[in-house]
Amino acid sequence: MEGPFLRPIGWNTMFSINHSSVQNLLLTALPPLEFNVLQPHLEWVDLRLRVSLSGPNEPIKHTYFPTEGICSIIAVNPAGVRIETGIIGKEGFVGSPIILLVDHAPYEVIVQAEGRALRISRRNLLLSVEKCPAFNALLLRFIHNFMVQTAHSALANGHHTIEERLARWLLMCHDRIGANEFVMTHQFLAIMLAVRRSGVTEALHMLEGQNIIQSTRGRIEILNRKRLEKAAGGSYGVPEQEYERLISPMRQPAAIKHKS
Repeated sequence: MEGPFLRPIGWNTMFSINHSSVQNLLLTALPPLEFNVLQPHLEWVDLRLRVSLSGPNEPIKHTYFPTEGICSIIAVNPAGVRIETGIIGKEGFVGSPIILLVDHAPYEVIVQAEGRALRISRRNLLLSVEKCPAFNALLLRFIHNFMVQTAHSALANGHHTIEERLARWLLMCHDRIGANEFVMTHQFLAIMLAVRRSGVTEALHMLEGQNIIQSTRGRIEILNRKRLEKAAGGSYGVPEQEYERLISPMRQPAAIKHKS
């Protein structure tokens, strides 16, 4: 999907594709030789808020490696009920069905927080993984990690309170965005957490009352991350530890150097 909401910007030399400066953790973890194989097929795109990168049962034509922003995986049932099952930012990639040799999936991927990504076509991605074993291994490890995240989202939804789930979700966003403040409406949070808007408002007020966050119209600011982790009540941490074990520390700001 291209146009005013998803605009290729590869022509702009301000955003040249350089291995040392690309902020996607999977791409920076690649050996330089494998990145050089991939680089000619990558193009910059803007990720605009609420834009759908792929719809339910639509052909998946591209894979996206976010460097800024967050994408949400949204499960949708025949009645139109929507719930977020996971989020992906600079630690991963959008379009895993391609690696699994699946051409479409029954869920939607939307942009939850604006940013940028490097995009590659389905054909060029599959050709690249054939030539690059380290790249293929990284993508498979991330798919495993995302499955862990999804499993713990189900655990959180079934076992933890709305306040704990909200704290977990804010921590996950903080890991990927890095900034303490980000744009988010109560209505969108209600969809993400599969609760009523009034439940989100109450949970935000509870965290505000403990001076953990500050919520204003359409914006949330994290004031104390350590206390937010405590407020998550054990719902946060396992997928993040697994990512660090298999790939790198998720909150690492600098580029990852390949270990020879």
